[in-house]
Amino acid sequence: MEQRSTIKFCVRNGISAAETLRMCQKAYGDGALSQARVFAWHRMFKEGRESVQDEPRAGRPSTSTDVIHVQKIRDLVLENRRLTVRDLTDLVGISE
Repeated sequence: MEQRSTIKFCVRNGISAAETLRMCQKAYGDGALSQARVFAWHRMFKEGRESVQDEPRAGRPSTSTDVIHVQKIRDLVLENRRLTVRDLTDLVGISE
């Protein structure tokens, strides 16, 4: 999100996509977004996008990382360390 905010700031200040990329690479080093991502976000902000958040995606929401499922899996593993991933997903009711 931080890099997206940086790109948005650059767009609002009239900085080109190429210069924005250079600045991101200098500031974030190996952790910088790719050229394609910087250019894509630059274009979206230039076209009027305001949010730096991801848009909601279609499809089934992930349920494997909520607190309740994590605790259930932890309890099952502590009871029986021989359970496989398939056993755990079947017992808890989530997909692999």
